[in-house]
Formats: sequence, structure tokens, C-alpha cells
Amino acid sequence: MKIVMILSILVAGLLAPALSQASDLVLETPQLRVSDNTGSLSDARLRQLANHAQETLNRVLEFWSTDSGIGQFGKIRVLFDVPRRRDYYVSVFYWQKWEGRRIRIVRVFGSERAPQDLAHKLTSAIFSHEDKLIRNMMGVPTEEKVGNLLSHPGCGFYSDDWVRAFIKMKSFIPLTELGPDHASWGQKDTGEGFPMVVDRAKQSKAYAEAGSFGNYIILTYGIHKMKRFHELSGGKRLWKEVFGSDLQGLESNWLRALQTNEKTKEENASILSELFGRNPNTACLEAIKLSTRPRGPSR
Repeated sequence: MKIVMILSILVAGLLAPALSQASDLVLETPQLRVSDNTGSLSDARLRQLANHAQETLNRVLEFWSTDSGIGQFGKIRVLFDVPRRRDYYVSVFYWQKWEGRRIRIVRVFGSERAPQDLAHKLTSAIFSHEDKLIRNMMGVPTEEKVGNLLSHPGCGFYSDDWVRAFIKMKSFIPLTELGPDHASWGQKDTGEGFPMVVDRAKQSKAYAEAGSFGNYIILTYGIHKMKRFHELSGGKRLWKEVFGSDLQGLESNWLRALQTNEKTKEENASILSELFGRNPNTACLEAIKLSTRPRGPSR
């Protein structure tokens, strides 16, 4: 479906913008307000990114059978920015006060290629939650289903593959050790809208495990139960009340399901455990390079 853009700021010479000219537009789609924080995007490129962001949101809403919440919170702001590290694309979600009310911000670092983590963070904008495990149980599987497979933590593979690698390395983190805030995820809050990574190995394991576990929950119990868990779990995670089992039981069943592997899945686990064991800080980028080979990873 073609998305009609509304120009929020009129620019002189808009009818024939030069491709090298930085965009000073704010573009509106039906559910997003999209802007350029880099100061270098052409008008044409920003339109492409805005269309892609709206199409991604459409897929997210269809996957979760929900709406965007614009009636309550207004349109989601999507800000495109320069990568925080060279060749390391990522997106973050946070709330911001604006004109006396809270608005939802999805900040996308990297715009030359297809954005990464965009579906994940749009999911977080729709299903905002203070518990980091619950957010990532929903966001990572969504990225794998309808977003960019090159996104962290999959990095061209699937979170299931990474968890198998961590099990193989005997470095798996029990889910009970993943708390609701950044500290147990190898990160800390900077107060600037995005967390700082202080332990890359722990961060990578935590995100991959949350994504793989979330995918298992969705496949086993269905979208409705996952949404119900999100809705009911405030200060306490209501595993048994929603899924009929405590976290230890759910984790055991999930890990048992991961062990029913085909040979190709075992090969992926071996590849990823080697990359991670060599250097957790570069494992994601190295995995992306491998995943773009002619024969990609299998589920």
C-alpha cells in the first residue's frame, strides 16, 4: 500500500531537491512522525525511510493483532541518526516529555542501509513495559519475524542459534538472573534515552536468550497469551497465572525444545560459539558477514 506523506515543514525548492541536499523535513505517515537527526539525509532518502518505517509498523501491528495507540499517545516519533559506532546499526525506544505530555520516541542509529532493530523498538513503543525481559521477549521475536534479520542479537542468524551456542560453551545465563532493569543485562542507564553496554558478552547472551524464550512462548501458547502476560505483569512476572507453570518449568521446556536439532542447527551453534569465544565484542559483526554468504542460516 502506498503511503501518502504530509510535509510538516515547507522547504524552498522542494519540488526538485538535490540528492546531496540535507533534508529539513518532518514527514508524517498515518501513524508516525519521521525526521532526520543526521543533518545529511536527502529529502528523497528520508521519504524512503519514512515509507519503510510505516510499512514495518504495519507488519508489527498485523503480527500482534493490535493498534498503534495513537489515540492515547499520539503518533510515534521516529528519529534517524548517525551510527553510534562505525557499521553498528541499532535502534532504541524511550519516552520523552513534549508540550506537557509524554510522547514515544524510536531513535534509529544508521540510515545508509536498511535500519536494524526497528521492528523490535516499534514493538516496545506499542507494548511499553518497565520490565526489560518482557520487552525483549516481545521485541526480539518480532524483529526476527517481520524486521531485519541482521539486527542484534541475531546478527544474521536466529536467537535460537545463539542460545544453542551458549549452551555448547556452558555459558548460558539462567532466566531467573535477568532482572527487570539494565544492570543484570550488562548495561547501565545513561539518562540520555539509551543504555550503555558495560559487558558485551552478558548483553549479547541476555538479549538472545530473551528473544529465543519469547519465541518459544509465542509458538507454544500463542500471541494472545503473550499479550495477556504483558498486560497483567506489573511489578511481578505472573508466569504461573498466565502459562500454568513457574519460570523454571517454562525454561526447562524451552531448553528441551531447543535440543531437538537438525544438523544445520548444530553447525550454526558451532560457528557462533567459535565467533563468540574468540571475541564477544566483534561476534555480531562477524556473524553478519557470515550470514550474507549464498546459503544463509536455517531456522
